[in-house]
Amino acid sequence: MRTCGQLIILMKRKRSKKKGPVQAKKITYDGINFASGLERYTYIALKKAKLFEMYEGETYSVIEGFDFPNLSYEKQANGKGEYINRGRKKILGIKYTPDFTGKDYIIECKGRANESFPLRWKLFKLWLTK
Repeated sequence: MRTCGQLIILMKRKRSKKKGPVQAKKITYDGINFASGLERYTYIALKKAKLFEMYEGETYSVIEGFDFPNLSYEKQANGKGEYINRGRKKILGIKYTPDFTGKDYIIECKGRANESFPLRWKLFKLWLTK
C-alpha cells in the first residue's frame, strides 16, 4: 500500500444479514395460487397424466384442541428467562393440509421442510392408520 500523496480508498464489504428460512416464491398458474414453483410443476405433471383432482382442498385435524386446566410455569419466548404461568388455557389442535389430494393419493411437495413439518407429517401418518 502506498500512501505518499495518493488517496487510499478502502472498500468495506457489506455483511449480509441472515434472513431466516428460505421463502418460496408464490406463483399463479391456471388461476390457482401455488405456494411454490415445485407445487406448480407437480400440478402440471398431474394434469398431464390426467390425475389432478384437488389442490389444498382438504384439511385434516391430526390432534384435537383441548383445555389445559393446570398451572404450567414456562420460560418466556422472548428470551428474558422469566417464568410465567402459561397454563389454564385452551391448547390449539394440530392440523395438516396436503398439497394435492385425490381419490387414492396424497402428495406433499417440500423443497426444504421447516422445523414443525416432520412431527406434523408423522402425526398425519399415525392419523391415517386409525
